[in-house]
Amino acid sequence: MTISLTQWRLVFHYVFGPVPSRRLGRSMGVNVVPLKYCNFNCIYCQLGRTRYLINDLRMFSPPEDIIREMEAAVKSRDYDYLTFIGDGEPTLYAGLGELVKWAKENQDKPLAILTNGAKLTDERVRDWLSNLDVVKVSTDAGNERAFRLINRPHREVTFERFIEGIEKFREVFHGQIWSEVMLVRGVNDNEDEARRIGEALRRYKPDRVYVMIPTRPPAESWVKPPESNALITFAKNLSRYVNSDKVFIIDYVESGEFHIDKSDPLNSLLNILRVQPMTVEQVMNVIERNKLDPLILDSVRSLTKEVTFNGIKYLVYSSEHD
Repeated sequence: MTISLTQWRLVFHYVFGPVPSRRLGRSMGVNVVPLKYCNFNCIYCQLGRTRYLINDLRMFSPPEDIIREMEAAVKSRDYDYLTFIGDGEPTLYAGLGELVKWAKENQDKPLAILTNGAKLTDERVRDWLSNLDVVKVSTDAGNERAFRLINRPHREVTFERFIEGIEKFREVFHGQIWSEVMLVRGVNDNEDEARRIGEALRRYKPDRVYVMIPTRPPAESWVKPPESNALITFAKNLSRYVNSDKVFIIDYVESGEFHIDKSDPLNSLLNILRVQPMTVEQVMNVIERNKLDPLILDSVRSLTKEVTFNGIKYLVYSSEHD
């Protein structure tokens, strides 16, 4: 049977949004890594514990399949940034360089990536990311002990090599490096850790530093956000090593409009939930604002689990369905 062009509809598996971002405005995401393939197993990760702790590049999906979706999305959606991410660590995707090259040549919005930064030890990865406008890396620890406790990296990733990789990238990168520091109460929110993290940041000179707290259900249930005074004190201490006008405190959940493909609303919602848990209220607002069938909420609930964190109910995508 021949299918006409008017009957054919692209189902998006990799591109989602745009979604409201704390740092990137309306960010259209390109998800290049399956759920929980990562070289970190962070205690605070909103996607849960890492199932596949790897540190080698893998071709998880054909690049041409992802490019096909990007081509359709950039023509039809309004966004501020095109952002490469993953349900794990995006720089583990062996086809990332091809995607960056296509995006650089075929759309005019700035390009970003949300990465932990551990693969910047690899010259190939540094070359791929050098074509981006913004590279967000993580620095939650200032020495090997805290690094192992908080980020629980692959055995090949040591703290010193991790920081050295970002330093090497800084030497060749002409865009902006944004650093994210996630604080966990009683773990890295003290003055000593602020000093050690500040010294690490000073080595690669980030353009911005975002001091964050867990706002969604973390991988480990004992993880809690620091007290407000500890958060402010930490940021002040960090400013001794990074100019204070570069340090920003982020202690809230994103708000704003989530883009939904009305021709496939359930899959569109699930693509967002795979990388970003949403409150029950956010999902209901999306359904109401887009005038979707209210029964979609039941379908979403059947494919997610409800988790309460800091008194707020979140819907978290369940990996059991992958």
